Amino acid sequence: MRDQPIHHVNELRKRLIWILLMFVISLLFGFLCAEPVLQQIKAAPISQRIDWNVFAIGDAFHVYLKISFVISLAITTPFAMYQVWKFVSPGLSRMEQRVTLFYIPFVFFLFVVGILFSYYLVFPAVFQFMTSFSERIGASEVYGINQYFSFMFRLILPIGIVFELPLIVLFLTHLGLLTPLKLKRMRKNAYLILFILAAMITPPDIVSHVLVTTPLILLYEVSIVCSNIVYAKKQGYKSGNLPS
Repeated sequence: MRDQPIHHVNELRKRLIWILLMFVISLLFGFLCAEPVLQQIKAAPISQRIDWNVFAIGDAFHVYLKISFVISLAITTPFAMYQVWKFVSPGLSRMEQRVTLFYIPFVFFLFVVGILFSYYLVFPAVFQFMTSFSERIGASEVYGINQYFSFMFRLILPIGIVFELPLIVLFLTHLGLLTPLKLKRMRKNAYLILFILAAMITPPDIVSHVLVTTPLILLYEVSIVCSNIVYAKKQGYKSGNLPS
């Protein structure tokens, strides 16, 4: 019995090492893929409006790192969830193991969907709104690509991560760590956290804040609905009322 906690700690450490190793490898892979991604971003209509300046020797390198970090995060997240599944799966039934494993491939998909949604819809609207004030006062905008990409990733990356929320809630509901009732009780606190998160990733104006907060709150409500469905099915399985 004394060896069991030590075994769990060693197993957890092994899983964390694998996650860290995957992050480093995918970060190197992302660095190799950064240039074609950068060229694609440069070709976007919104990027045609700006001059690609650098104001420090390391600015271009920092842009490469930012892009490689996003690629690495997209690759590592489903792998990390798989390692979590491997850690907790011995305590799950065979059906729970199969069902929770099914969710993991969709982690990458939802993260990419969130990035694309924020890049093509939220980011242009926020960027247009912010730059319109410079046009109103007749000021010339001069900023470097590092500032441009920092502004972009500070906006789109958290949204991409939060797009994982419904899937993570489904995953945790299947594991029995979350229930719809818990999510409903946490709603006010969750709204406050999402409100603060939106304030942290957007410029200090109400339009940008609403553009980001609204989809985050909708995602939380979708998560509650998804949790309700999964929880009801779990209860049906436990009671022996298997769906036809």
